[in-house]
Amino acid sequence: MRKLSGGEFAVLPDSAAGEALTETLHGTVVLSYASGRPCLLAASPGEIVTAEVGHARLAVIGTCPVTAGRLRRTAAQLGCLADTDAVAAALPGSFHLVAVVGGQVRVQGTASGMRRVYYARTGGAVVASGRAALLAALTGAAVDEQALAMRLLMMVPPALAEPLWEGVAMVPPGQAAHIDADGVRLRSWWRAPEPEMPLEEGAPVVRAALEEAVAARIGEGAVVASDLSGGLDSTPVSFLAAATAGQRSAKLITLALAIDDPEHDDPQWAARARAHLPGEHEVARSGNLPKWFAGAAEVVPGLDEPTRWLRALARDLASSALLARRGAAVRLTGHGGDEVTLLPACYLHDLARRHPAALWPHLREQRSRTRWPLWASIRELADRRPYAAWLADQARTLSAPLSRFRPDFGWEHPLRLPDWTSEAAKDAVRRQLVTCSAEPYSPLRAQHLSLSSVRSIAASVDGAQIMTGRVGATVHAPFLDDHVVAACLAVRLDQRAAPGAYKPLTRAAMRPVMPAECLERTTKGEFSADIYQGLRRHRDQLLALLDGSLLVERGLADAAALRRACVRTPAEGGPGVLALDVFIATENWLRALLAHPAQEESCV
Repeated sequence: MRKLSGGEFAVLPDSAAGEALTETLHGTVVLSYASGRPCLLAASPGEIVTAEVGHARLAVIGTCPVTAGRLRRTAAQLGCLADTDAVAAALPGSFHLVAVVGGQVRVQGTASGMRRVYYARTGGAVVASGRAALLAALTGAAVDEQALAMRLLMMVPPALAEPLWEGVAMVPPGQAAHIDADGVRLRSWWRAPEPEMPLEEGAPVVRAALEEAVAARIGEGAVVASDLSGGLDSTPVSFLAAATAGQRSAKLITLALAIDDPEHDDPQWAARARAHLPGEHEVARSGNLPKWFAGAAEVVPGLDEPTRWLRALARDLASSALLARRGAAVRLTGHGGDEVTLLPACYLHDLARRHPAALWPHLREQRSRTRWPLWASIRELADRRPYAAWLADQARTLSAPLSRFRPDFGWEHPLRLPDWTSEAAKDAVRRQLVTCSAEPYSPLRAQHLSLSSVRSIAASVDGAQIMTGRVGATVHAPFLDDHVVAACLAVRLDQRAAPGAYKPLTRAAMRPVMPAECLERTTKGEFSADIYQGLRRHRDQLLALLDGSLLVERGLADAAALRRACVRTPAEGGPGVLALDVFIATENWLRALLAHPAQEESCV
């Protein structure tokens, strides 16, 4: 027996086998088929809006300002499940959508990957859910060792990030699961846009989409919090939140973190923004918040997968708890802003084919900053390997060092494993890369990698939402709403990046609603000081995870190499820190499974 809790839900087929599962899954029936059998079970109606018209039903689960009346009008227009494509396209926010027409049900999440859908077969029925851990509990699934080995990559492409339990499958973002008594089939409903919109046309679309995404999270008379680092991600979100709060008699509280590093310029830019923002402003002093790596050895139950943010978890939880005490249930962040407004270096590869006249100024500016050799740049521009071939070639370089002075215009960030990974784990990853048949999200490398990065950070934000929701003020990332992602990706590549300009799309989009002086920033905060301070104070957390390591026990890590990684301080904040993040995330996740088996009551 498994009791649903938190935001968990399960979608059952219209069959006797599906109905029988209600004896195993204890929850509230939120939506039923015309036959009377249960369709959607949840812990409580909570953030669910439903509508029933004839043989059609709709349910929106999550963040969306849709009313029951509007949803009923929409349900009345459904003639078949394919008509649901237009429903998600019309609604703002971040949500799961469940649609029923006759005896078939369709379940979909978001194209960004913020809301994912998993499914598994049990008791003669296919069950879908937004939580893989729920399905693992329902089916008694074991951990998939091959999938776990892939999670040791320092940058895991979402296309290769399979669910971590045997028999549990994920619906790829942008696709929907159509379920009936006979089984499940997948149908695409979203694809990455072509980047052909000029900046002057695209900027207002981006602003409107982000404005709508922020507004979807602010209720009438509510208290809403917003992170305010002073960067060009959290600052636009804060200004848009202030505007909506003013229209809805709501209160805005901004949160800035004081930083010990005197060279760090976040505080001065945050102060500049506060001078123009209404509401209340909280500046959390460094000494009043946990350092990075604090509590990293304390198991975090209820996660579908390891999350790389555990080194900062104690600080994030303390910040959300502070905001909750001030009355906020929502904490807006700028997470995802970099992924949709900055371009990876491989955009030069696309420019060479789509806008060759624009290539040379962009390449010249990049080379002046990075000291790339011309011959190496030309060789990268000439590379024509398709996605699967590029992935297969990465199997040969999993342990190779990275160079900042050589260009890389590949489909993904270079795939590397931590030095402490065992030979058996390396072999498992190599086999999967060589045999992988994944397709890219777009024929353009920059579009693919931008969307890959969006879906990667979305998985991390999903974990952060679970964890911060337990203490009160839940993290929300408006930049990761589908409408915002699509609006940003639709802008021309040579105009989303401009030689000598920082985030030209953000600047153009926000110029009408932000003071000019708050858009002048050309720097981004660097957090090496936090890393080293945290390691000095909380090295014991790494050693606690090292003691009796489950990664070593499973043959995924070399004990001696892992110890060296834990006792040494990385010389820089790149691969060395990522290797520690991988260790903390995967070791903590495995220990959480041991302490709170998936077959037990939910920890969400």
